[in-house]
Amino acid sequence: MSKIKENTIKNADLNKHNISAYVPMAYDCLREILEGICIMKGYKVTNHVCIEKILKSKYPNISFYEFNRFRKIRNRINYYGQMIEFEQGKEMIEKIFVFKSKMEELLLELI
Repeated sequence: MSKIKENTIKNADLNKHNISAYVPMAYDCLREILEGICIMKGYKVTNHVCIEKILKSKYPNISFYEFNRFRKIRNRINYYGQMIEFEQGKEMIEKIFVFKSKMEELLLELI
């Protein structure tokens, strides 16, 4: 599902009117990979904060600062209807996909 969502975003015509809808979808792509890592490590996670805490303890050399930032922005969009500026959203999506790619490598090592 993560790859389907990523491809959808990459093939979308992103603009200032729809960027706030695609940022949470990009975040979900990353979260699904991180949940997969947690599951492979034997953890069933029920919220986004737990994902960060578990992975920080298992991978202390990886900074999850950006993931936490992504989570907060995603929550503002989803729960408070806050719009995101086009350039900020576009940059965030790119950063999410870079981080997701690194996390996919970790997941593949566990499989």
